[in-house]
Amino acid sequence: MASRLVIVGAGMAAAYLLQELAAREHTWHITLIGEERDACYNRVMLSAVLAGETPDAELQMLPAGRLQDGVTLLANSRVCAVDTQTQTVFTDSGDVVAYDKLVFATGASVASPGLVTDGLAGVRVLRTLDDVRYLRELQATGRRALVVGGGLLGLEAAHGLNAMGFDTAVIHRQHHLMNRQLDARGGDYLRQKMADSGIRFHLGASVRALHGCDGELSAVTLQDGRQLDCELLLFATGIEPRSALARDAGINCGRGILVDPQLQTSARNCYALGECSQLGSRCFGLVAPIKAQAAVLAAQLCGDAAARFVLEDWPVQLKISGIEIFSAGSLGAAGEQLVLLDEAAGVYRRLVLQGDRLVAAVLVGDKRDGIWYAQLIRNATDISRYRPGLMFGRAVSEAMQVSAIAA
Repeated sequence: MASRLVIVGAGMAAAYLLQELAAREHTWHITLIGEERDACYNRVMLSAVLAGETPDAELQMLPAGRLQDGVTLLANSRVCAVDTQTQTVFTDSGDVVAYDKLVFATGASVASPGLVTDGLAGVRVLRTLDDVRYLRELQATGRRALVVGGGLLGLEAAHGLNAMGFDTAVIHRQHHLMNRQLDARGGDYLRQKMADSGIRFHLGASVRALHGCDGELSAVTLQDGRQLDCELLLFATGIEPRSALARDAGINCGRGILVDPQLQTSARNCYALGECSQLGSRCFGLVAPIKAQAAVLAAQLCGDAAARFVLEDWPVQLKISGIEIFSAGSLGAAGEQLVLLDEAAGVYRRLVLQGDRLVAAVLVGDKRDGIWYAQLIRNATDISRYRPGLMFGRAVSEAMQVSAIAA
């Protein structure tokens, strides 16, 4: 008889786990429970769908959008309780599902802005395909949209709304965009490039209050007293791990669901992966660590008890409004600064060296050689032989090295 694996959550983390399990021999009968009508789609591409650049169908992460044999999907179904003693989950639609192993893949939600919205129409988040569908139905021409948050989520949302035809502006409390992934100059260069498409920015600013008329949003007031008119306010202020379900089940949680390197929680036969999980002090919002977690957990579920999830400083690789971004290493590290700014080519690069070691790299507009830079940083490689051409990438560096040897 097949063992019963229940996965709570049908997002990207669950999709990666299903992909990994499909590549291995196993005897699990899998029940996948998702709150949305759509399952296992790529949230990273939501802004491209909003902008009309990508059809909905291309977001599917499983072949032809189908679940493999041995997988049962309960869509539009929310798990409201988990009993870790009887190893049973309960859904709001009345399903009672027993498990031998349980995986929390509940993801994350948009961080609460802490503002009184009074149910005003026009105050939204961009997190799901249904959010995209709602926004696509709006009349954009002549309407003003404000996006709160100048990180990845906010900039992607702003790009999508701008492409729809909204008069779009971004409000960001920090003084440069993507302050977690970019240095100040890189963030400012990104702002300039996005401004070329018509998006405006209010940096070092935050929303103090919302205003409405007849239940419809009409304006916001910033902390400095400025009032900005708008008909749509989209919050993209970072993410919060969805750990409440596990916490209510008596499982140890911090900001996220606490796991060990095998991705096991404090409850017997229960695991967690993806944005809802926390290892040590680290939570996870990038694709790379979540894919790594999925590979480890699939190995664990298939009997490889030695599989471990190891924390790394994963590089950031993104494309926003067609602009490539890459960053790796300790961006605030002191050391020798190598900077390239080519406005004609639309490229900004900064490399930080400490002696003969590369410790950080920021690339905006052209992320070629980013993986090579990340490898040099991770391996603490002696870059002395590459130094003359380091700024221009691996091919140039190696060609210059060969030329130097020949001379």
